Amino acid sequence: MTDRPTDMEIDAYIDGELDVERRFVVETHLSHQPDLAARVMGDLSIRSALRMLTHDRRPVPARLADMAGRLTRPQKSRWRGLMPTGLATSGLAAALAVWISGIERPPSYVNYAVASHRIAMLRADMRSQIEAPRFDAREVARNTRIAMPQLPDDWHVTDVQLFPTDKTPALLMAVRTETGHRMTIFAVHQKTAAPEHPDAVREGEQSVAYWRRGDMSYALTGDQEPGFMDATAEALTRI
Repeated sequence: MTDRPTDMEIDAYIDGELDVERRFVVETHLSHQPDLAARVMGDLSIRSALRMLTHDRRPVPARLADMAGRLTRPQKSRWRGLMPTGLATSGLAAALAVWISGIERPPSYVNYAVASHRIAMLRADMRSQIEAPRFDAREVARNTRIAMPQLPDDWHVTDVQLFPTDKTPALLMAVRTETGHRMTIFAVHQKTAAPEHPDAVREGEQSVAYWRRGDMSYALTGDQEPGFMDATAEALTRI
């Protein structure tokens, strides 16, 4: 048994494919080679991040998807084979590792927004559930301190409901656009980690764009693609 591992054995060590004896040889060798040990730990970190991504079912934020479209430099390392199809770029791998750590994770109120959207759509399709399209902005603001964004003239309000969250009530407004798109706007008087400019993610069959304006946090949810929802929310912030 040699005391110096080969490069192939170091690769196998990173992949977790060595027996105990050869792992001991590799680890002993790395303990005397700090630069090599640092590179091996870096590979192990990337491998763990990619495994987490492969098994993670959280939606990828729209900004990260846009980054994927801009990054075209091919990944030359052997980790290319471990990356999901279409994500094999070194810059994107680093961005995904940051996302997995939680930095890009949507605020928790987005979960309430998606859940309330699905309830609103269910209500709309049930004859026994009466929708309440009347909206009094002053009454809502007076009782909940919630300020809704101004809507485009060709949007029609079809339902308005209050929903509870873990901290404060939220308001959900269901709308139908002139082109027939059904969406909901979720608003809560809470200063969250949402960005000031909308970002969008996919949540199952729906996409949700979320943003913040001062102490108000918003989410626009619909069945369209994240890019469409992101652009629509961006337009709302400019009205």
